[in-house]
Amino acid sequence: MGPEQPRLRELGVVEEELLGRGWRGAFFGNLLVTFTELAYVFIDYQVFRGALLLPVLRALHVLWVLGVLGLLLSRRGRLSPKLINGAFAAGVLPFLPLFALAEYFMTGSGLIWVPMTGHRLVMLSIGVLAPTGMWLGGGLIAAFALEAVVLWFSLGLGSHPGVRSPWEPWVTLIYGGVAAAMLAYRVRSHTIELKLRQVRAEAEALERLARLFLAVRDATNTPLQTLELSIALLRQRSPESEPTIAAMERAVHRVRSLTQRLGSVDPLLVWREGDESFDADTMLRHLEEDLARALERRRH
Repeated sequence: MGPEQPRLRELGVVEEELLGRGWRGAFFGNLLVTFTELAYVFIDYQVFRGALLLPVLRALHVLWVLGVLGLLLSRRGRLSPKLINGAFAAGVLPFLPLFALAEYFMTGSGLIWVPMTGHRLVMLSIGVLAPTGMWLGGGLIAAFALEAVVLWFSLGLGSHPGVRSPWEPWVTLIYGGVAAAMLAYRVRSHTIELKLRQVRAEAEALERLARLFLAVRDATNTPLQTLELSIALLRQRSPESEPTIAAMERAVHRVRSLTQRLGSVDPLLVWREGDESFDADTMLRHLEEDLARALERRRH
């Protein structure tokens, strides 16, 4: 039974996977914005009795987000943190003027409502879906929380007869704090996961190198033994060749010393079932195949 093939994990592969995770967050975040705004196009049309300004602005927001989704799909094979962060922010930021306009219109509608509902939902969504970086997500959460406070006091919502939320804007600020805590937890988990995967990739690379050294040491043992026996026979049969024999012995000694030094990597090896009787040629072939696959992935 041959040795288990060492797994090859490169740091570049880890980074690509994390970029892919950020892309999925930005993509599904914008997709959620699309469905939400499509629903509110009809809701606002009914609530504001046929007034078209807010529904039209929401429809334009949908078209804008569809363009962002198209960009994300077209650039999926060439991702970068700047693209992911920009796409997420581009889908979320238009909510700021839309929410402000909606709250303003509600003050003159004569209806009863709970203000800042959109702000709370968006902040929680940012905490769950934003790319794992405190600057972008934290800045967006702070912007929505600040707008909620400004709207509450500038529109006089605390004394408006239609408002049914006496604990505002403090409840919205609590939502913002919860969203920021969720984001901070995700960022910390992301950082720990990245470090663990980097350490694991480095450990597997070192184990792969150790197996290479072990295979080289094993493959050279038999030729070295043959050379040592040949030198002993040559010394018996051709004593006059002593200078040449001495040079050969020094060369064999240097190679033997090198193979003994290769044994210093033994503690890096994780022995598995079947490794006690491995074949050096088979192991070298496996290592060559791993290297070929790694080079192929890097070219693509």
